[in-house]
Amino acid sequence: MKYFIVIALLVSLNQCISFYAKEGVEKCFSDEIPSQTIVVIYHELMSEGVAKNEKRDIPKMIKDGITLNVYGPDGNIVKTAKTVEGKNKLSFTAKTMGRYKFCVIKSKQFWSVNEYKYSIKIQQGVDHNLQDAANKTHVESIKDRISALKNRTDDFISLQQLNREQEDKLTTQSIDISRRVTQTTILQIVVLLASGVYQIWSLKKFFKQRFLM
Repeated sequence: MKYFIVIALLVSLNQCISFYAKEGVEKCFSDEIPSQTIVVIYHELMSEGVAKNEKRDIPKMIKDGITLNVYGPDGNIVKTAKTVEGKNKLSFTAKTMGRYKFCVIKSKQFWSVNEYKYSIKIQQGVDHNLQDAANKTHVESIKDRISALKNRTDDFISLQQLNREQEDKLTTQSIDISRRVTQTTILQIVVLLASGVYQIWSLKKFFKQRFLM
């Protein structure tokens, strides 16, 4: 690891660079990046494979992958990723302004030294795919909230409708009970009046018969 060779190159924005990454040799590319800028890095282990022997199996040859390290202006690692095969994407936000370094390294395996075709593309600014995904996620989140609010509103309306139906039912029952009570009361009054009239008539008849005797 101590025999790394560091090659510093200036990478133009949106420019894709392809090269052979040699085991045990670190290649670095640098670029000046403003603060609060989104940086997207597209990195790929090319299908052409290994320079020394094109027919060898890349996944077996490159078990631990090719490591991509992003260093900030202070020299600390900001982001790191590994490429085993195929296309990959790495993104980060530059917190401070300065020169950032993008270093590619493949650890050496035993006595063999292989070279792997690798490409890297650095793009500053908002990645449209990420922005679209963020917008889509935001819209989906709003849709979910609206749907949840609509469901709650529908539940509340259904509850109000149920309460109104119950109130109407209770009102109808109360009117019916009141009508029946009124009818029963009138009937009781009629019975009492008839009973009173009958009692008075009976008393008159009784006294009349007593006087005649």
